[in-house]
Amino acid sequence: MSTTPPRRSQAERRAASRKKILDSTAQCLIERGYAATTISEIQQRTGLARGTLQHHFPTRADLLITTVTHVVDTRVDAFQREAAALPEDIDRIDALVELVWRDLNSPAFFAAVELWVAARTDADLRTQLLQEEARVFAEMRRVYAACLGEPLATDPRTPELIEFTIDLLTGLSMTTMLTGSLGDREAVLRRWKLALAVLSGRAPAEQMLEGRSLQWT
Repeated sequence: MSTTPPRRSQAERRAASRKKILDSTAQCLIERGYAATTISEIQQRTGLARGTLQHHFPTRADLLITTVTHVVDTRVDAFQREAAALPEDIDRIDALVELVWRDLNSPAFFAAVELWVAARTDADLRTQLLQEEARVFAEMRRVYAACLGEPLATDPRTPELIEFTIDLLTGLSMTTMLTGSLGDREAVLRRWKLALAVLSGRAPAEQMLEGRSLQWT
């Protein structure tokens, strides 16, 4: 015997519409870029009435500023979930690099890049972006340090090594975004994993020069 699903409340319908709009805006940023992400384009993508869309976001500026927070929330949720699901016996430095790379090579990150570029000349967007990027980076540092486990999590070198990893892989991801191909970048990821092991004191420096397989100490 089939049952009729419970009718959603007004608040639930409102939240669903809002999420649909923000998801569509983020996707449009990735596919068409900042300039083409207009109210009309989002209306077409969502199938919502223009009045409904503008009830949630009266102007394009309101929509894009709120999308900044939505994109950050998406990134934070993803790497929190992935970090929590890591097996106990996994190589922790390898896991750190892979976690950072997945975030910085994700659709949410590419949407963030579009917003970064636009924020250079949009003061309101820049203010919101600086606030939200501070939040995402603080959470990234916390999750990634925890991912490493002890003794690396509390090693005084770890904060700098995490910063180096984020900076290196951000540049790598942006290059990949332009070329559309990983190319030799997989080799860069492997070499950086080895470099982190050396820099953290968990592998001898000679391994960087000799190209030997990693032997943990």
